[in-house]
Amino acid sequence: MNDLALHVFLFLFSTAIIVAVSCMFAEAEDARALKLFPKRYFTFVVISAAVAAVMLVAEHTLASVS
Repeated sequence: MNDLALHVFLFLFSTAIIVAVSCMFAEAEDARALKLFPKRYFTFVVISAAVAAVMLVAEHTLASVS
């Protein structure tokens, strides 16, 4: 389980960097980019978690060996 916590931490850390860089390039003003960061970060994490959940369900149902 310790490995899972490390992977979740690394995922959240790397997504924070990705979203921060994309915010800074998308917005001309830094203050606006910082204001939009939490919403964009939350949206990115939720959508990524939904994709991971769909992949796990598909793996469990389609790739299971009986």
